Amino acid sequence: MLATMLVAAIIASVYILLVAGHVAAIRREGAAGVAYRPWVARWIAASGERRRARLEGEAVHQLMTGGLNARAYRVTMAALAAQDEMEHPLDVPRTRL
Repeated sequence: MLATMLVAAIIASVYILLVAGHVAAIRREGAAGVAYRPWVARWIAASGERRRARLEGEAVHQLMTGGLNARAYRVTMAALAAQDEMEHPLDVPRTRL
């Protein structure tokens, strides 16, 4: 019984390490190699995207219900944009001119 539990714990640990490796690769590579990654890793890697989308939705809701004025909404969206820029910097290829 103890040996079975030990083997199960080892297998679970290896699985967690493999998923963590995939999450790190997805965050490092971006969307290029996402198609062949496990769905759990894609879901974990996208958690920041879901959080930002939720915050943006909450800001829009507050703007529409009068909880935020236009200036506060713009400040909130600028902060979200700055955070997104830090997490996903835009990679612009050099021109050939």
